[in-house]
Amino acid sequence: MKSLKTAFIYTDAFLKFKTPRGYPWSVKRTEATYQLCRKLKLLDHEWISVYRPAPARESALLSFHDKKYIGILKKANNGIFKEEWLQKGLGTTECPVYKGVYDYSLLGAGATLLGVDLIDDGIADIVFNPTGGFHHAGKDFAAGFCYINDVVLAAKRLLDRKRRVLYVDIDAHHGDQVAEAFYGSSRVMTISFHESGKTLFPFETGFEYETGRGRGKGYCINVPLPAGTGDEEFIWVFKRVFPPLVRSYKPDVVIAALGVDGLGTDPLSNLKLTNTGFSQAVEMIRDNSPKLLSLGCGGYSLDVSARAWTLGWAVMNGLECSEEDTMSFGGAFWGDGVCALRDTPSFIPDEIREKNMKEIKRVLKAIRKTVFTIHDIRK
Repeated sequence: MKSLKTAFIYTDAFLKFKTPRGYPWSVKRTEATYQLCRKLKLLDHEWISVYRPAPARESALLSFHDKKYIGILKKANNGIFKEEWLQKGLGTTECPVYKGVYDYSLLGAGATLLGVDLIDDGIADIVFNPTGGFHHAGKDFAAGFCYINDVVLAAKRLLDRKRRVLYVDIDAHHGDQVAEAFYGSSRVMTISFHESGKTLFPFETGFEYETGRGRGKGYCINVPLPAGTGDEEFIWVFKRVFPPLVRSYKPDVVIAALGVDGLGTDPLSNLKLTNTGFSQAVEMIRDNSPKLLSLGCGGYSLDVSARAWTLGWAVMNGLECSEEDTMSFGGAFWGDGVCALRDTPSFIPDEIREKNMKEIKRVLKAIRKTVFTIHDIRK
């Protein structure tokens, strides 16, 4: 790990923005994660650098977003709502109009695009932008706390530079608009592990039979997880889907949406993961990515999210606690070390675990029958 170069994207400029009272998305996410990483000395290594982002240019947004929509979002920056904007998803409880909404979105997108440049220019092998992963923003609308889709912008910039891109999403919510953006293309493979649309937003999307169209057939992979899924079931299917697909597709760069709203302590999903299961997935992503651009994505309990992303950053840098430490202390212990970040195991009744495992095996069977066959992947 120490031969790699890693970059953490940080600026305290995110703190100047104020979202409406009670709004789930916290602008403090990067600050909280950065400060915890500093406290645990996870930025104090010669191979690690911290970079300050600048806002994205409007021209960069137009590689995906509709010019008229961007114009409306710019007008919304003054915080004064207009009813006609509702048709673009602006002014809803999910995507309220508030002062600085456009500027915040520009800065978040700029942080992700800086990550692209650091990787493509050979400055970093692994980049982490906690304020990123706005995977629900559409070409001409806002949705699910997302106004500008930095993921699609990043993928398109990498494609323009002749890079082969794979996108993996472990947020509790389906990365619907990233999948949609590349649904008819083989130039980006999208893999999403998420709570089933039967029980969670964005609903009616992200099912295992949605595998792409035309040239994109077989390049969109969805792994819907039943409500109540825990670490064991999640990791079981993750290691049977993600590594073989990466080996088959051979990307130059992996973009990872590392949402932590699937943790059982997060208020906005019905999954029962812990940050231990999350960190195991991050480790597999790290080990299978020639270059890695990682983004925070969803996470709606600030302390819980900061702990998980700090643990994820430690894993990306090979600084996680040893397996012996984890076993000795039951997954967590007191103190200031990385192991102190780990959650205790969550209890899930056997009957729920068995029911969920049966459903996950059914989903895996369908993926192997369709997608794996297209890519000639052996079981």
